Amino acid sequence: MNPEGSLGGYREVLARLQGLRARRSEIEGSIVATTDGMVVAHDLSATDTYGIEPEGVAALAAVNLGLSQRIADTASHGDLQETVIRGAFGLVITYAAGDRALLTVLARPTEELADLHRDAREVAVEVAGLLTQAWQDDAATWRGVR
Repeated sequence: MNPEGSLGGYREVLARLQGLRARRSEIEGSIVATTDGMVVAHDLSATDTYGIEPEGVAALAAVNLGLSQRIADTASHGDLQETVIRGAFGLVITYAAGDRALLTVLARPTEELADLHRDAREVAVEVAGLLTQAWQDDAATWRGVR
């Protein structure tokens, strides 16, 4: 259930995810989650037959993002841009969406990875802006959309 006032933000985030999938034919779905793995919104309609659980993907993507940032820091390579997991059937790419959220994209293999990154990074920035007002306090507590 969505708390009062967050439904509009949820709809805007979902619209960005649906728009990304409409623009990029290789995208099968996407998830926006908090950095602690709570699902904010997801557009997984193209992946329904695979039985993908958005909560499980979000939780693992959050762990992956945090660990990858630590590796980038340790190697003195600056702020993390994205993590890319290339599997036999496609890609799982996670982008930071501000300091408190992440965008995970599920995609079929593509030769246009640079274009996919450009479009997804743009959506991650938009999502970060949309979510800025949805945080309850400085402790980064999401008001939730459950």
